[in-house]
Amino acid sequence: MIRGLDTLCQVVAAGSLNIAAERLHLSQPAVSKQIRALEDELGVQLLFRGARGVELTPVGRQVHRMARRAVAAMEGCRRVAEAWKAPEQGRLVVAAGLTLTLFTLPPVIQTFRTRVPGVGLEVVTGDSRESLARLLAFEADVALVTSPSPHPEVQAVPLFVDPLVLVGARGQVLPRSVGEIAKAGAPLISFKRGSGLRQYVDQVLEGRGASPGAVMEFDSIEAIKTMVGLGLGLALLPWSAVREDAAAGRLVAARLTDWPDAGRTVTLLRRRAGLRSGPVGPFTSIAREVLSKIPGAQP
Repeated sequence: MIRGLDTLCQVVAAGSLNIAAERLHLSQPAVSKQIRALEDELGVQLLFRGARGVELTPVGRQVHRMARRAVAAMEGCRRVAEAWKAPEQGRLVVAAGLTLTLFTLPPVIQTFRTRVPGVGLEVVTGDSRESLARLLAFEADVALVTSPSPHPEVQAVPLFVDPLVLVGARGQVLPRSVGEIAKAGAPLISFKRGSGLRQYVDQVLEGRGASPGAVMEFDSIEAIKTMVGLGLGLALLPWSAVREDAAAGRLVAARLTDWPDAGRTVTLLRRRAGLRSGPVGPFTSIAREVLSKIPGAQP
């Protein structure tokens, strides 16, 4: 059945039997035969030809969701077996948010590739919820998150605390406390609502009666830094994301005196022993070593 489930996933991803056949290096009739065999085994129709090509039936959508997990689990099983036979070879998939991918992972990846050159490393981006879901679905081997959720199948390994700092344009005089932010009159530039960082910042500011009068929202930390650099507002951002900009004088950054513990713990999530692939151990050790050397916030 696993072959049929894999073929179903390929067809859905391609939106076409012909394209899926090309990717699988099979003929179109062979792909159609595999789909029919899967439908016969399950006793339901999974696909139909719609206006946009091949589409899933209602039950097909449910089967497809589980098929993706089944195929990912099988791929995870192959990675575990390969890693058991040759721990210094194989592939490691890391799930992480875009900010962590940009500003936290690069030195870890560089060190890992130097020390464990036989292991291919792939990074997939998504928020903390998506990264955890990928880990549980065996679509990733480890996940780096800033908002860990306890789960019985997952072990959490704290790596470092990334402080939050108030950021402004070069030469700008920054408020030094939460209470002064709203009085400053400058818009707060932040991530869109729903992001973990936005929720964290909003809860603290609202809890202290310091909500800014206006908020500019973006889905990219680079866009936020650009807007701040142009003098269009202030932002509360992880120190790791602005450290180089502050050192180069492109931005100014300061800790808030009445919020000294502002920050988030960057945590590595991995499946519990017996469910993780061989390279996860070396990657965890390297991540802890490299990230423990990150300079603290000294704006």
